[in-house]
Order: sequence, then structure tokens, then C-alpha cells
Amino acid sequence: MNSEHTVRTPAVRPCSLVLEDDETLAATYKRVLESLGYEVILTHRIDEARVAIRDQAPELMLVDIDLPDGNGLDLMDELRSDTRGRFIVISGDDSQRAAIKSIRNHAVELLLKPVDLSTLRDQLLPAGIKEATGDPSAGAGVDDVDVRAVWISAGRHHSLSALRTAMSYSSERRRGHALISGEPGVEKIEVARAIHARGRRAGRCLLVDCNEVSGPLGLVRLFGQEDPATGEIIHRGYLEQAAAGTLILDHVEKLSKDVQSRFLPFLDSGTFRRVDGDRAAQANLSVIGIARDSGTTDVDESALRTDFLFRLAQTTLAVPNLRQCMDDIHAIADLLLAQASIERDDAPQFSAESRVCLENRTWKRNVRELRSVIEQALAATPPGQAVDISSDEVVRSGEASRSDIQPWVGTTVWELERQLLNATLAHFEGDKEKTAQILGVSLKTLYNRMSAY
Repeated sequence: MNSEHTVRTPAVRPCSLVLEDDETLAATYKRVLESLGYEVILTHRIDEARVAIRDQAPELMLVDIDLPDGNGLDLMDELRSDTRGRFIVISGDDSQRAAIKSIRNHAVELLLKPVDLSTLRDQLLPAGIKEATGDPSAGAGVDDVDVRAVWISAGRHHSLSALRTAMSYSSERRRGHALISGEPGVEKIEVARAIHARGRRAGRCLLVDCNEVSGPLGLVRLFGQEDPATGEIIHRGYLEQAAAGTLILDHVEKLSKDVQSRFLPFLDSGTFRRVDGDRAAQANLSVIGIARDSGTTDVDESALRTDFLFRLAQTTLAVPNLRQCMDDIHAIADLLLAQASIERDDAPQFSAESRVCLENRTWKRNVRELRSVIEQALAATPPGQAVDISSDEVVRSGEASRSDIQPWVGTTVWELERQLLNATLAHFEGDKEKTAQILGVSLKTLYNRMSAY
């Protein structure tokens, strides 16, 4: 694997989709798009196009209206408004009804059959489409912007494939609300940021720690505040600050039930009320909750209201732990090494001893531990030499690195104990006697703790 090529010089061209049931016309459109530097996916049915959009997130879509399994405009209705802006509608229906509906759905352009190929090519450029061959920055596919920067892009395990598909699906939805779960150390925040980037959202990607939005001040931070006498906006909250973008709620299970209740109207319709305000405000953005757990990818739903969880988890994304992906450990490690050496002139490779270490180590602290070990070893490696992560010194430095400890700073002993108990219980598949024995407590004490938690 050439790590430097994978990270530094991506050769992926932007992706486009053609939805046209006439195979001859579809092939013709394909040639035009390829001349502009696009990779082209040909589909002939709406259900095929749905799968392609979900998996690839095309930069541009040429869509026919009359198709064997429905109307191409209905496909536009299923997606976010800013996603629909990447459509160009091609139709043999020259009626005013078709034109109006295309405009209402925010198509870039409506072209009537038969389409002159030079006209089609000319229409693509004024619509804001750059020739990939003439602009290197335009040649970067969506994966170069988001997913390739996350470790999950390197693996073939079925859980990683399912996660990448769910990310694509969430990024293309009108309100791409989602819930991400997984063990500590699997970089769930980076997965959330990748969803934001993949969706090409115009607004900010704002990360909020839900530990800091409790109480009256937390409500103001989230929803903003108005002057009750004049209606003047005193403070714009996180919802408005992330408008047209993504709001990431880290430790979402820490939101109080009252705050969750106040969130419900927004998750339903995009409307909310500022603190002390008597009029509805509106913001168009996606909310991604990140649930912290330990030893299992099951979310602790007891901390979340059922109605809140139902509305938030329109898409659920379970990030696997590194131990599940050991068949991909070399590809993942190569990606992390390439990322860590981005500022170096050479392209370091792992030693043979390192390859053995990658396979034989447990990596209990997941990708965070692997990344830390690689960075420590790389820092000690002179240019031109192989990177060795198998030495005891490097292993100890990775295990005790600040990056592993930092996420727990500020966490209460009660919370750490709760997560330790849950992780141990999950490890022994619910066997309470074994859990009590390994934790060094009586079975009665274990039951008391479980009841308290």
C-alpha cells in the first residue's frame, strides 16, 4: 500500500450520476460528463439511483423525469434542499407543469429532449460546475474531503462498510439527525464531522459538550435568549450559530430530560423558542448526538427520553472497536502512519516487527491507542528508516499517553465506576456473579450499584 499516495495525492475524480432509462442517451450523457473530468454512475431506475446517491454522494446528478418506476422529481423530494441543488433535470415533457415543478425542486437547470450535446456541456459550466481537468481542487472527490481522513475508510470489515453507508445516507437527508455510538477511542467525533463534510453543508460544524449545557445558562447557550419586553435577541444560541450546518452533541446522554423535551419541536420541524421568547424561531441544520459507552456499542437509552431518542436517531451509526477490525489492522495502521507523517519529506513504512506487533496486540483503547503508538514511534524514527512500534518503550508510551487519559479528565468517580461496571457486565454477557467477582464486590453490592446507576 502506498500510504503517501492515499493521503497526500488523491487521484479520485468527482462523481456524477445519470438517471436515464434510455441506455443510448445515458451512454451519451456519460461521454459528456467524462469529458469534463467526472466519474459517471449510470442508473436506469429510481431505486438504483437511491442506492448510488446513498453510497457515493454524487457532485452532480442528471435526472430524467419519466422513468419505469416513477418520476425522477420524486427522488429530489426525498433529499435535502441543498442536495437537490446538484440536480439537472432532462425531460421530454415541454409542458409548463414540468418546468414549474423542476424549478420548485431547485434543479440547477431544466433541459428538454432532444438535448444538443454542446448545449448540455455549456449548461454544466454556468450552473457552477467546474471542469475537473482544469482545476485540481475540483478534482477532489467527496471521499478526499471527509471519509478518507477517518480511519474507518481503510477497512473492509462488514461493520465498517455498514457505517460508511449509514454516513452517506445521513449526509443526504433533509434533516440528517443521527445518533453515533461506540467505545471510547474510536473517534466518534471525527465520524460526525465527516458526515458534515460529506453533506457539503454551507454552515458551521459546531461541537458542543453536553456536560456544559445544563441549567438555565445551558438553555441560553443552546437556544439563545430574547428580551421579554422588546423581543430583541440578546444571544443567539448554538442552534442558530450552526444554521445550515451541523450541531454535534457530544455526551448527548448528559442532556437533562427538560432540555431534551425542549429539543423535540426542533427535531420535528426545525422550530424552537429562545429563552424568555414568546415567538418561534427557525433554523435548518442537522443534529448528531454522540453517546459515550464503555465496552459495548449499545446506547444507554435510560438517559434519553424515548421521544427524544426516536426523533434524534433517524440514522443510527455504530462505530466498531478496533478489535473487531483486526483483518484490516495493516490498512488502518498504514493510513494513520501516512497521516502522522504528512509533514515529513519521506514516506515512512513499518518494519517487519511492527507488522507482527499490529496483529498480536489487543488495542483495548482502540484507534486512539494505535494512533498514539504510531506517533510516538514516528517521532523517534530518523528519515529513511522503518518505523518500529514493537519496542517496549513505545508500547508503554502509547498506553500511558495523555491522549488516552484526557477524555476522562473532569469525569466524576461515580460516572467512571458506572461505565466500568457496565463494561465488565457486557464482557461477561450479563453474568452478574462473574462481574461481581472480577470487580471484587459482593453480589448484593453489585445489585445495589446497578440500581443506583
